[in-house]
Amino acid sequence: MRARLCRLSLIMLCLALAACGTRSGASLPLEDYSDPQNRYDFAVPENWQTALDDETLTLTPPDYQGSEEELIVYIYASPTHTSDTATHIELAKKQIEPFLAEIIDDDYKVVNEGQTKVDKYPAVLLDFAKPHAESYMLGRVVIVAMPFYVLVFVGKGVEAQWEAFLPTFRQMLKQFHLTSAVAPEVEP
Repeated sequence: MRARLCRLSLIMLCLALAACGTRSGASLPLEDYSDPQNRYDFAVPENWQTALDDETLTLTPPDYQGSEEELIVYIYASPTHTSDTATHIELAKKQIEPFLAEIIDDDYKVVNEGQTKVDKYPAVLLDFAKPHAESYMLGRVVIVAMPFYVLVFVGKGVEAQWEAFLPTFRQMLKQFHLTSAVAPEVEP
């Protein structure tokens, strides 16, 4: 009996380890994207539409019609021009809150929190969700902590599409590189 329990435990452990090693899905093919303002280099899904409005880059699939259920990705990048931590945090908060309020309504709730890295900088990861028809709307916010810059990634869509897109979102973050993270000039 004891040998049977050990074997069963070993099998369960192997299955658990195998599940940890499997990929959750394949990434869409990506192509290089360089910010016209030379702030960053990035990888975006092939044939997706890009629209840049001041500090926000919006990415949508080629057949995007503008409905809430469709996949959409936002990248918000704005300089704070300060090396003072308290001032940087205050400016970042003032910039991030209106940006997020515009694209994530109050019905969404945070369902998961974590940490990651983007371009070697620490980042906070928040997964959010809200009920929608017979499913859910899901998404992820990644806020990067870097000096002199506010950087936020947001992706969202209806549950099945978002879950299939998540490996692509992860791969996009891995290929992001800030090209203008330089300290502001100090006056003598």
